[in-house]
Amino acid sequence: MASLKCLVIFCLLHLCVRNIQGQVNPSALAKMIQYFDDNVQPKTKIGTNAQYAIAISVPRYLCTNDQSQIEDVFSREEAQSVKDYITQGQTCVRCSSSQNVIATRPNAKTKEHAEHILLFPTGNSPMDTLLKNTDQNNCVVFYSYNSPCVTKCIRGEDNIFPGLQNWKNVRNEGMNVFVFEDLWKDADKTIADDFKRIDQLVPLYRCASENAMECQNCVNGNTVNPFCLPKKKSILLHLQEMLLSVIELFLEI
Repeated sequence: MASLKCLVIFCLLHLCVRNIQGQVNPSALAKMIQYFDDNVQPKTKIGTNAQYAIAISVPRYLCTNDQSQIEDVFSREEAQSVKDYITQGQTCVRCSSSQNVIATRPNAKTKEHAEHILLFPTGNSPMDTLLKNTDQNNCVVFYSYNSPCVTKCIRGEDNIFPGLQNWKNVRNEGMNVFVFEDLWKDADKTIADDFKRIDQLVPLYRCASENAMECQNCVNGNTVNPFCLPKKKSILLHLQEMLLSVIELFLEI
C-alpha cells in the first residue's frame, strides 16, 4: 500500500513538472516566431526559406505575456547580425551583444543537420554553452524552421534525442519549448509517435502562418494535434517540391 502511495505521489510530481514546463502562452510564442521569420530567417539561392535552427534564452514573461516584445532583449540589429553570421555558414554561439542566442544552418560539407549541430556533443554543445549562462527562471525556446527529419534527426544514427535528454537534465524544472514551423518533406503520419517522444522530453509546439502566425502545442496526453501533422499533398505539390529540391541541390554544387 505504501509503495502504491509513493507511485501516485511520483506521478503527480511528474505532472506538476510538466505543467511548469508547459505554461507557455501560444500567442506570446507566435510573436516570437514571427519575429524570427521577419528578422532572422535565411534564404536559399532561389529565394525560398532555408532550414536553420536557433535557440534563445529570454525572461519568462516573453513566453507567457503576449504584450511583451522580444526586441527588448534581442534587437533587430542583433537579429540581422545573427542572420548574416549563419548565412555565411558559421555557427553562432552567443554571438549577439545580448549573448542569449545560438543559431546555425546545416553544414553543407558534412551534411550535419542544424538541430544536431546545436545540441551536440552533449556536455560541450552550443546548447550547453547557452544553458550554462542562462538564468534558471528564464524561458528557453529552441526553434527549427523545419520539423526534425525522420531519416537522420529522429530515427538515424544522428538522432537528436540524446541532445534533448541532456537539455532536460540540465533544466528539468525550467520552462523549455521546442518549436518547428514547416514540416520536413519526409514527414508522414507515422511521425506522430516521434513527436510524442520529443514532447516527453521537451514540450513540442508548431507555429505556422497563413493569414497570421499561430502556435499550438503538438501533444495532449496521448493524442497528437492534427495541426502538427502533415496533410495529404497533391501530386502537383509533390512535383513542385521535388523540382525545388533539385534546383537547390544543383546550385549548391
